Amino acid sequence: MNDNIVNFWENIAILSVGIVTSMIGFWFTIGKNIVSKNDICEMIETKGPYMKDRQFIMERLSVNKETQAALSVTLQKVIEVMSELKVQIATLGKTLEALEERIDRQNP
Repeated sequence: MNDNIVNFWENIAILSVGIVTSMIGFWFTIGKNIVSKNDICEMIETKGPYMKDRQFIMERLSVNKETQAALSVTLQKVIEVMSELKVQIATLGKTLEALEERIDRQNP
């Protein structure tokens, strides 16, 4: 009966060593090359087929921002010129009224 118990434990030990050896072999041949979730996310962000599209979109957005800024500056200048013109038109209106009054006084 002791021989059976010894053989049982020998078999367990051999089986355990075989399992550990198999796991180590699996790790060295397959496991270390398994791609992680972080690796996949990085590949999608940096090497995906849509990166060129994303880069193009970002460049267009940058150009649009610059264009919008230039248009904003131009619009501000137009508003300033319009304000000056409004003042000049008001001044001309007053001048015309003064001239009309003067003409009316000279020609009764």
